[in-house]
Amino acid sequence: MQERIVQYFEKEKMISLSESPMLKWEEAKQKAPHLTKGWFELSKLEPSIRLEFIRDYWFNALPYVPTFRAFIDRFFSKVDEIGMVSTTRGVFLTYSMKGRSEFFLGGPPLIDDEIETLKGQIDFPLPEDFLKFFRIHNGFFKGGDTGVFSSGVLVEEAQRFKELSFPLKLGNEQVGPDLLLPFYRSFGLDVYQCFYKDWYPDGAVGNVLCSLSEGTISDYRTREKGRDYLAFSSYLDWLTFYMEEVK
Repeated sequence: MQERIVQYFEKEKMISLSESPMLKWEEAKQKAPHLTKGWFELSKLEPSIRLEFIRDYWFNALPYVPTFRAFIDRFFSKVDEIGMVSTTRGVFLTYSMKGRSEFFLGGPPLIDDEIETLKGQIDFPLPEDFLKFFRIHNGFFKGGDTGVFSSGVLVEEAQRFKELSFPLKLGNEQVGPDLLLPFYRSFGLDVYQCFYKDWYPDGAVGNVLCSLSEGTISDYRTREKGRDYLAFSSYLDWLTFYMEEVK
């Protein structure tokens, strides 16, 4: 496991499950209560086989979008290793990148019944590609970032936005915060990426950047600015932006 991941968890009790070949299921479950049997078996695979399995699972779990599939193919070609750790915060897959200091972490997936329960907890038109991502990871982030919310945090943040007492600016207009559902937060900032209920660019809600400190959301109508405005027509479009290498 790469040293930068070990350093990231240096203040927590960390067990590298993918580097503990002699660990038995009963012992692993005792040390890592959030570990599922499926992920335990995944931790036992050879590193190259585990990487290939996870890559194929991304392909199979998410809707077929040619541009996103091509991106994921490129992304995994740059993954150096996929490991698995148990920490105080939970169990995570770790994605180490070749020649990049950044890395990604993802929590255990939800099963279909849990996704259906989540849909019932949030009164919002959740996009299908976002819901299907929970089949891969329940919570996903770059090391050092807050990242994509887990289901529990998503429910809490949805309620918090409903209770905001001030409107937000969209250009020269005002919109109610109840029209927004935050799914990502930038670490240490009141800056969120949110689904916006009044924008349906491709048959599902698009997403915009929301700064609570400035009281604004990005104006998706200024399309010629593209990503400068951080408004995306789908969750997978935003996820591509988030996972791309920063140059």
